[in-house]
Amino acid sequence: MAKYTGKSVTLPRDIDSIYSRVSDLSGYKSMLDELPADQRERIHGITFDADSVAFDAPGVGRLSFKLAETVAPTHVAFRAEQSPIPLNLCVDLKAESADSTLITPSIDIELPAMLRSFVGPKLQEAADKFGEVFSTILK
Repeated sequence: MAKYTGKSVTLPRDIDSIYSRVSDLSGYKSMLDELPADQRERIHGITFDADSVAFDAPGVGRLSFKLAETVAPTHVAFRAEQSPIPLNLCVDLKAESADSTLITPSIDIELPAMLRSFVGPKLQEAADKFGEVFSTILK
């Protein structure tokens, strides 16, 4: 399984509140609607319900992830639905202080070695973008 780790982002909130917001997606739709237009444009195409998120990934297409695993308060994993290959999107949290949390997104995918050079850069881009999305939404 190949792993693509996105850029880590520090958020000015405690780990428990970040974990609650990452593991329960029900509040994100209203949050997206309240974002300024320029921020909504950066993350357009994202939809949420209580336990899943869907978004457009450049070069990959529309991806939908359903909550698959949680380890309070440090880890949340989402599994791709209707994907031809096993694909997980993970969010790891680490408390940097009482009111600061480091969030690190990653993509775990079963990808044949010969395809990694072709799609690996796009998967890395998607992992980095996922970190940007959470930093925009959770601030």
